[in-house]
Order: sequence, then structure tokens, then C-alpha cells
Amino acid sequence: MSQYRGSPLGIKLIIALYNTFGYKAAKSLVYIVAFFYAVASQNKRQEMRSYYKAIGLDDSFSTYFKHLYAFSLTIFDRFIAKETSQNEIEIERTNVQAFESLQKSGGLMIFSHHGNWAQSFKIFQTYDITLNIVGDEAIDENLQKIDGATKNQHINIISLKNGMQAMLEIARALQNREVIIIMVDRVKEKEKSVEVDFLNKKTLLHSGGFEIAMMRQAPIVACDVVRAGDQKISIKFSDVITSDLKNKQERLTYLAQHYATFLEASVREYPYQWFNFFDFWKTGQK
Repeated sequence: MSQYRGSPLGIKLIIALYNTFGYKAAKSLVYIVAFFYAVASQNKRQEMRSYYKAIGLDDSFSTYFKHLYAFSLTIFDRFIAKETSQNEIEIERTNVQAFESLQKSGGLMIFSHHGNWAQSFKIFQTYDITLNIVGDEAIDENLQKIDGATKNQHINIISLKNGMQAMLEIARALQNREVIIIMVDRVKEKEKSVEVDFLNKKTLLHSGGFEIAMMRQAPIVACDVVRAGDQKISIKFSDVITSDLKNKQERLTYLAQHYATFLEASVREYPYQWFNFFDFWKTGQK
């Protein structure tokens, strides 16, 4: 479930249902799909026990179903977003001043797989800003066609698969006072990680974003976008995160821990929108 699930035909059906009968009718189909998947994926539920324990949720089928239903709704909201005008969605913004500061200075905006981060781009389109999204996960071509996405002059994708070219693009963007967006909550190599306290346990975050900020002396703003209800989005920004600690490892840990503390507060408020469907503390790697 680390990537978007579903077939192009199924997504087209949900979109057609939404366009014909409205949000509630399409949402009822999402409920059925989530229930079916919850029944069929009990092995994945076993991997979530550490998270449910850490956040204080019962390790029950009901909890697992609510979790999958929340995940399904965020996917649903994403795919109908282009069918919905901006004024149909209620948006709550918290500490937007920090983002506006980053817009002027350039820097890094840190995300995780909590909530519906993809919805944020529709919000950022109202700003005169270039967003450079750094990543190495491929989205299925068929789903990408439905998602749609026409070329957006405000969004630039930087693939880490391009090696040194990606590093040059990141440096260029920061020099031009643009914003780099990077996810830090999935670690593939322990050597590229930093240890933090998260939900009262030690775990690892990907260190890349924090190391870029240190190397380029760039500010960081953490961002979390959650589904706060039907056609309601809550977008929260941290204060600007910087550090002048001299020791490199201490500075890296300081930046990462500030992000982890921000993320923990969001996860505690919306525990069912945690979409890392693996044992986050076993090795910290995925």
C-alpha cells in the first residue's frame, strides 16, 4: 500500500458516480471497497500492531477497517479533485505565515505519508511559487493518466534516479529561492537516516532533506495536509526550522527531531491518516 491502489476502470467508475450522483453516492462505493480490502488483507494488519499500540488504538478489525477507509477516502478525494472547483472545498490553514516566509527565501518543505499531501498542490497554485518535488517513487502510468495531470508550470519533478543531475537541480532551485519538497518518513538505506524519538519510541527518518538544508544553509518548514471531513482540508505548517549548532551530527538530529515532534502532534490528532502500512519501528526502513 505504499503506492496508490486501484484499477483505472474502478477509479473511472467512482469519478462517473461522483459526476452523476454527487459526493455522498461515490463515497458509499469507497466504503464498500475499503471493507472488502480490510477483510482480504489481514496479513497487513499484523504489521500495523506496533503503530496501533504506540498511538493508543485497539488492535481490532474495527480499527484496521477505519484505517483503510481513511486511506481510501484520501485516494478518492485526490482523484475527484480535478472534478471539483476550489470554492467547493473548505480549507483551513494554520501558521501560513511560515510558508509565506519560505516562499520569499526559498528552502525545504518537509512532508510525510500522513494525510493527503497530494491535495496540497491545488492549494499552493494560488501562490506565485515554483515547487520542486524530490522523489524516486514511480506512479503507475495508467493511474497517472487519470490523475492527470497536465503540465503545471509551477511544479517541477526532480528524480533522485538521475543522480548528480538531481543534485544540480536542487542546488539551482535553492539558489533561485524556490521551494524543495521532500518526504522523509521512509528509509531505504540505514546509512542515509537519522534517529529520532517518535510516539515515545526510537525510529529512523530519511536524512536527505535535512542534510540538503544543512549543506545549503536553507530553512525548513514542515507541512501536514489532512482530510478534516467531507470536502474539508486542514493544512498545517510548522514554524521555520533552522539551527546554528556547530557539530554536524547534533545539527542533523536537531532538525530531524523538530520535524518528528511536529509530525507526532499531527498524527495524534488524526491517527487514522497514518499511511505507512508497515512496522515503522522494526528497523525504520522501507
